[in-house]
Amino acid sequence: MLSPSLLHGLWQLIEELPTHALMRWDDVRLVSWLLEQLEHRFRLKKEDRKGIERYLESHLLLIREMTESSQPPSCSLAV
Repeated sequence: MLSPSLLHGLWQLIEELPTHALMRWDDVRLVSWLLEQLEHRFRLKKEDRKGIERYLESHLLLIREMTESSQPPSCSLAV
């Protein structure tokens, strides 16, 4: 089970993701990048890393939807 502080740190990191890069990354790259960044902020145990990896894989759709909804709407009107 992931600690509340670890989950909070993870979602804080997700909110800081560079949106333009996130949209180009596949799922494997996204999970890998998030794990790497989280390891810079927390001392992760092996079981924490596995738990976070499973958590991320099960929440990828939500992460992507949140990221897409935070983008400003694009204007496709021709002038």
